[in-house]
Amino acid sequence: MQTRTISPSGYKAFFDSLSRIYSGSSATLELLDKDLGAQHEVDEQPLRGISYDKSGLELHLTTRDGTHLVHRIAQPKRVQLEERDDGLVEAIAIESDGDPRAILHFHPAVASRLLEAATR
Repeated sequence: MQTRTISPSGYKAFFDSLSRIYSGSSATLELLDKDLGAQHEVDEQPLRGISYDKSGLELHLTTRDGTHLVHRIAQPKRVQLEERDDGLVEAIAIESDGDPRAILHFHPAVASRLLEAATR
């Protein structure tokens, strides 16, 4: 497993690319809180998109009952790509001040070469 940090200047291109490639695919959103531990907000449900601007990041998912869920992360300070040895992206981890660490797991993993231009 390899972890790569995405440069803040590349967040928009990275999330736009990831959103196009992975829209409609299954994802799990896990929140890691210091006090509560690991909590799954959404478990293996469709990812509808990811949007980013200077104010923050929004993860759009569909819940089991069909509800559209928007998970907002204000001003992410670090985004890391978790890549398997076979070159597939298994997850992205997002950290920001005052929020639990968010990990978006992909099912199945996506080929990192599809994200290459956005991760440079």
